[in-house]
Amino acid sequence: MRFWKRYGLIAVLFVALRLMVLVTFPADNLTLYGDYVYYYELAAYSDQGYLPFVHYWSEYPPVFPFLSVGVYQLARLAGGGYHVYVGLMGLLMLSFSTGSLALFLRLAQKLRGDGDAERRGWVYSVLFVPIIFTWWTFDALTVFSLLLALELLLSGRERWSAAAMGVGVLIKLVPMLVFPAVVRTRPWRRWLIYGLIAAVVVAAVALPLLLVGGDVALTSFRSPAGRSSWQTVWALLDGNLCTGLLGAPADHFDLAMATAPSGNPARLPEGIRLLVFGLVYALLFWRARLGENPRRLVAFVCLTFVLFFLWSKGWSPQWQTLLFPLVLLALPLRRGVLFILVLSFVNLAEWPVLLSRGLTQWLYLTVVLRTGLFVLLLVELWRRVKG
Repeated sequence: MRFWKRYGLIAVLFVALRLMVLVTFPADNLTLYGDYVYYYELAAYSDQGYLPFVHYWSEYPPVFPFLSVGVYQLARLAGGGYHVYVGLMGLLMLSFSTGSLALFLRLAQKLRGDGDAERRGWVYSVLFVPIIFTWWTFDALTVFSLLLALELLLSGRERWSAAAMGVGVLIKLVPMLVFPAVVRTRPWRRWLIYGLIAAVVVAAVALPLLLVGGDVALTSFRSPAGRSSWQTVWALLDGNLCTGLLGAPADHFDLAMATAPSGNPARLPEGIRLLVFGLVYALLFWRARLGENPRRLVAFVCLTFVLFFLWSKGWSPQWQTLLFPLVLLALPLRRGVLFILVLSFVNLAEWPVLLSRGLTQWLYLTVVLRTGLFVLLLVELWRRVKG
């Protein structure tokens, strides 16, 4: 009760702002530069009895594709089409975004105290990028699972944190990046149990899908590894001036399309890139001085994400929604806001301003700027964890 008495106004305005956006803008306009149409068209195959991982492959882990089918069918029961789907999905994403706000405030309270947590909560509540991505992607689910795993970990409920991370992996793989911080700060028996719990949660969903879906499910789980590079320095090196879109929904019935490269092959072998970044991360991992300091743990998780983004062959603009709460928690407020605003402008200039208009040549500017900002952010975070 004390928590909501102090932070309730932030939550009320957070929800009200997003609800006003949802009811003001037509569904087609609200989702114009996002992926909701793509989600809707895939979910519509359920009218013919087709399901993801069973009848067609999915580039996403299983939680969201099946959730999308459920929302689609609920929209049909309500007698509506795409606009009803957008409304229901938007409300669902808003509920998880509100949960993420509460988790962010609890984490900020633990790390910074009541007053600073309130200031950071106000900042987080008005950031534009998390608002608009509520109706562009499903990453509100990913953010919620990430912050839930962190909050439970810092509250001493490690087994529940492991379960939350496992669920997060079933939404998108990136919540597993919490695990290195667990390994670095816990005795081996505790981090081993943590990893086993997360693995059991993942296996409890993945194994039945593999049994039912067979090759379709297996191809779905393998599909992320088969993609060509996009929107990164590695993509510029490969000559791939494109976004990460994977083609038409109908292509998902062709298993060969799941792992067929959509662009030029990598000029720098992926094994070499993995080895170099793996060695860099190993050095940072062993030299980090985290101890029992929760601020350093969160900063190390943020550092892990940034290094992952630098290593990854692709960049998706919705990944900002994962990074921004970590930056606000890990860095001094003004410095964190500065990084967030500059990254937001660069990424919004890239998508949707430039790429939606076919101006792919500007990737040579936006990608380089973003990569430089990530390097600066990595250095700043390293200062927080090196001791």
